[in-house]
Amino acid sequence: MKIIEKYILEDVKMPIIFGVSLFTFIFLIEIIVSLMENIIVKGISLIDVLRILSFYLPPILSQTIPMGVFLGVMITFSKFTRTSEATAMSSIGMSLKNILKPIIMLASVITLFIFFLQESIIPRSFSKLEEITIKIAYENPVFQLKEKILIDEVDEYSLYIDKIERKTNEAQNVLIFQKDDKATYPTILLGNKAYWKNVNMVLEDSKFYTFNPDGTLKVEGEFKQKKIPLSSYFQEINIEVKDIEAMSIKNLFKSLKDKNKVEKIPYLVEINRKIAIPLSTVVLAVLGVLLSIGHHRSGKGASFGISLAVIFIYIVFLNIGMVMANRGVVSPYVGVWLPNLLLVGGTLLLYKRKAGGAR
Repeated sequence: MKIIEKYILEDVKMPIIFGVSLFTFIFLIEIIVSLMENIIVKGISLIDVLRILSFYLPPILSQTIPMGVFLGVMITFSKFTRTSEATAMSSIGMSLKNILKPIIMLASVITLFIFFLQESIIPRSFSKLEEITIKIAYENPVFQLKEKILIDEVDEYSLYIDKIERKTNEAQNVLIFQKDDKATYPTILLGNKAYWKNVNMVLEDSKFYTFNPDGTLKVEGEFKQKKIPLSSYFQEINIEVKDIEAMSIKNLFKSLKDKNKVEKIPYLVEINRKIAIPLSTVVLAVLGVLLSIGHHRSGKGASFGISLAVIFIYIVFLNIGMVMANRGVVSPYVGVWLPNLLLVGGTLLLYKRKAGGAR
């Protein structure tokens, strides 16, 4: 590799890291706000929150890396133009094709890394995210239970809680119906206060009532403590992530075998999306060079503005195409790949214009 190519790659490294970090933070803001609410209101530990964020990171990176590469390349080559380094490259005989070569090489390696993320890391991240969500619920059932709602999904129990003290994880005014297939009426448990131990609700100083088949009171009593198991309620906890988003391309193809034509559509859309977005990295990297080189007045602000506009347009077209494809209006291939084709077409036109002007 030539010294000048090594220089370009070394210079573009930090701007790309900056660009990826910036776009990743923007994508994470909504998740961070939601998790901060969980820390303050629901008492989730900071360590668990950081772990959740780490598992959200890989799927977000698969989308923000192409954006960060685009911004990083634009910042770097805008600097080359302002400092006349781009002019110096041309003066020593480097054509536009030679200048683009190290950037294309770098973007290709990054594209392979994104595919690695999608096929290996992201499915594991979603699996770990589901595991830690269940762990939090088991350690802190208050995270899932809600006030003034009858919960009828706890084995032989139906549960109603009037008030939950989030700071102390204690419940007040608890009403429980203990169902029995052999009895006409359930046993009623009333508790003024309850707390959680592991996945059990522990009622303190409470009363119970059982009834005869005719509805008359059979037995009335009190107890110091009674454990109500809640484990079955938390076995069905799911994170709000579509199953196909957590699947690798390989597994998506496998899932197509037992689907009819209509059922295949979302899978085909996701397969094409997982291929199209990583491949856009190379096109965006080249476009970043072409848009910034030769524009003496462009700085970081201008580079960010242009990159944001291009990325916004690309995402809008991609999302519209995916929605239309999922509704069967257009083919999944057309809906997902049209934004990439427009990106390639615009890049080729700009390349011909720049290459022609350089002669």
